[in-house]
Amino acid sequence: MRTLLSTLMISGCLILGSCNTIGQEKNNEVQKICLLDGDNPDPSITYHNGIYYMVHSSFQYSPGLIVYQSTDLVNWSPCSAALNKYVGSVWAPDICVYNNRFYIYFPTMGTNGNTNMVVWADDPKGPWSEPVDLKVKGIDPEHVVGKNGQRYALIGSGHLYPLSPDGLSITGNSVKIYNGWPIPEEWDREGASLEGLNVRKIGEYYYLLAADGGTAGPPTGHMVLQARSRNAEGPYENSPSNPLLRTESPDEQWWSQGHGQVIEGKNGTLYMVFHAYEKNYLTLGRQTLICEVEVDKDGWLQLKKGEISLPKPLKKTEKGISDFVWQTFKESLSERAVITADEIILKGKGTTSANSSPLLLRSGDHSYEFEACLTLTGDNPSAGLVLFYNSSLDFGFGFGPDKLIRYRRNEISNNQPLIPVKMSDGKCTLWVKIQNINHIVSGWYSTDGENWRKYPWGFDVQGVHHNTIGKYQFLSLRPGIFAGGEGEVKITNFVYRSLE
Repeated sequence: MRTLLSTLMISGCLILGSCNTIGQEKNNEVQKICLLDGDNPDPSITYHNGIYYMVHSSFQYSPGLIVYQSTDLVNWSPCSAALNKYVGSVWAPDICVYNNRFYIYFPTMGTNGNTNMVVWADDPKGPWSEPVDLKVKGIDPEHVVGKNGQRYALIGSGHLYPLSPDGLSITGNSVKIYNGWPIPEEWDREGASLEGLNVRKIGEYYYLLAADGGTAGPPTGHMVLQARSRNAEGPYENSPSNPLLRTESPDEQWWSQGHGQVIEGKNGTLYMVFHAYEKNYLTLGRQTLICEVEVDKDGWLQLKKGEISLPKPLKKTEKGISDFVWQTFKESLSERAVITADEIILKGKGTTSANSSPLLLRSGDHSYEFEACLTLTGDNPSAGLVLFYNSSLDFGFGFGPDKLIRYRRNEISNNQPLIPVKMSDGKCTLWVKIQNINHIVSGWYSTDGENWRKYPWGFDVQGVHHNTIGKYQFLSLRPGIFAGGEGEVKITNFVYRSLE
């Protein structure tokens, strides 16, 4: 099976674009740019030899910990995957460079419960090591280096653990260095949830940014707190103007803004990368944004108002197979998929898209369509295109010999096609297309990719997001491809189009 890395190399200089409704704010407001649209939560960036590298939470998608690279902080392309095997749900990571070696620290929620792990590589393009278990619980580990060169792992609860010189093991007990900030009682929030701590030295101070208030829930709940100290080990004092960043009104475009990290541009300008949901489009997941920050006369970080010194990212409106990072759900990609620039071969599994671990891509458009020519072979085959949240929430359209198929919430329904859909020489071929227009989903099928008939079903998927779904999901509604039965499906002529 072709690995994700080789698949990524097909795309070469893939550009991942900006969100579709950025809308530059007025000069007296803080301008924000969406760097990676769609489901890219908990961003972490490091810089080395003229290149920025970024990773995100991958949760239950695999391959995990996709590493993106950029020379300008704006346009990003994938260069590797640090986890090619599924190890459980992967939450907020931290990528860093220490003595010219790259490390990614990350928490997992696997079959054996919660732990924190680390992988390392001498080149961010890989190969990456196997995960090393740090054998400490908690979430959102952050690599911190003290003045004496001591390495630490700072966990989201505010506990600082000493690390071995190689950064691969915990060597002692923790010390609590940060207790958070008293959030005003009258604010609407999801709850108290200190997480996503990040430490950066700027000038004479170590600045600690922390997320709190809950990563979803009310749009005003999530936030970025700020504290500082002259020592990495603390003690830290809270900023008198906390929070540094917060959605103050549901009328704003970006909801639940939080999980911030300060980074320095090549010209010395300070920026903060963070994530947020887009109002009315929570189905897309948390997206990666950036704004400019500055140090005020009292030595505190503040959001800079006025024009931001970064351009908008480039964005393709039509994409093919090579323009996406393909992932599966709770299984390793190489188990069932072979991906080239022109086609995908996906082995069948299960009977519905819910129990098949479909092949998924990431979308950031309000309205889009995607289509493909699907050729089935094997025993009792079926295939289709889907919008997939998890194994309980799937929506899509497919076919098998002599039948149309609807996938909805882990169930299937059949109907008779209005055009011939039959096995011939051991194969059955049909074009399938899905349109998602502002959450209203329809399906289409064709024998030639030009003359289309509409499926007799449709969906409204606007409520399929974390706030309405079970505990600890944090996923997004992703377009994908399903293959069922004992055979396989060949996918050709795949096209994704933005309909903005």
